[in-house]
Amino acid sequence: MDQPIPQTINLQDFLAWESQQEKRYEWIDGIVVPMAGVSDDHSAISTNLTAILRPHIPAAGPCFLRGSDRQLVPWDANRNPLGSFYADLFVSCSPDDRKGPAAHYPTLVIEILSEHSGGEFTKKRDAYMGSARIHEYLIIDSLRQYAIQYIWRERQFLVREYYLGPIAFESLSLLIPFQEIYASTNVPFVLHPIHPDNEQIISPQ
Repeated sequence: MDQPIPQTINLQDFLAWESQQEKRYEWIDGIVVPMAGVSDDHSAISTNLTAILRPHIPAAGPCFLRGSDRQLVPWDANRNPLGSFYADLFVSCSPDDRKGPAAHYPTLVIEILSEHSGGEFTKKRDAYMGSARIHEYLIIDSLRQYAIQYIWRERQFLVREYYLGPIAFESLSLLIPFQEIYASTNVPFVLHPIHPDNEQIISPQ
């Protein structure tokens, strides 16, 4: 049986506590967040992305694809942990991430936004973007056909918003149409977006 959820806890103590629980939890800026169930559309998007990405990541190569069953504790350049998450999908090219209880050096992280998702996504984004080897972070909306992508380039992040796609995965040299990501879902189009697909530059804090 799971123990009571701590109100506040540091990350090191959380990792020890969470390893003893039957259910899974994330640690976001000192707060313990239970893992919630996902919608059918959320699950379908994750399945679609797995099927699309897997053939482009050779099993014999240095990189590998994992889903939400693999704990992700991103480290910064000084090996300081930035959080504890179960991303919907991530790609790592670090040999060390194939062993141990958690991966630390993702190259690509994909999170799927659901109804219950809230302000914690901003804090998770900051943690992922502080990871030492991150190249791309992608958020896919499961309530409307929309995505936002952060790409590390020349010591700053290029931010791209997508209402129509396709999405360009630079780390995999791959272009994915929206219709493949949202296949077999009931996620509606954004018929009249406030602005079209666009990009901007942001500098890390």
